[in-house]
Amino acid sequence: MRTARFLALAAVLAFTAPAMAGDYKVGALTIKSPWSRPAMAGMNGVGFMTIVNTGAKPVKLVSAESPLAGKVEIHRSAMANGVMTMRRQDDGVIIPAGGATSFAPGGYHLMLMGLKKPLTQGQKAPVTLVFDNGRRAAVELTVQIAAPQATQGSAGGHAHH
Repeated sequence: MRTARFLALAAVLAFTAPAMAGDYKVGALTIKSPWSRPAMAGMNGVGFMTIVNTGAKPVKLVSAESPLAGKVEIHRSAMANGVMTMRRQDDGVIIPAGGATSFAPGGYHLMLMGLKKPLTQGQKAPVTLVFDNGRRAAVELTVQIAAPQATQGSAGGHAHH
């Protein structure tokens, strides 16, 4: 009986540890479950995650960069008059004090423009997030078909990229 309980606990830990291992901390910010979808070289890729700010002041994500892309832009998709639109966020995105901002399909996301190499399932794609407080966070986007359960958005995907 004890062996069965131990094996059950070990199985739970085996499945939860990778999700926790994918989080990154820089100062008062935690970047949770960064991920991307597969994409071909020369095309655009996407970056999704949740950024949590436990600090007393808001922080703004002002830019991002990746050696895998010609450039990285911050975008936001939104539904307007029944049509999905996408706009570059030149002023960045605020992560509120004591709050979180989600980068998910159908909302904020990173656009990895002009991929130099394909993004293949299981790969880790390096991205550096740059914040207005001078902090930089080096994260790895896990390339996978679907969103991790904890961060999956309710809106549709980005097949048009």
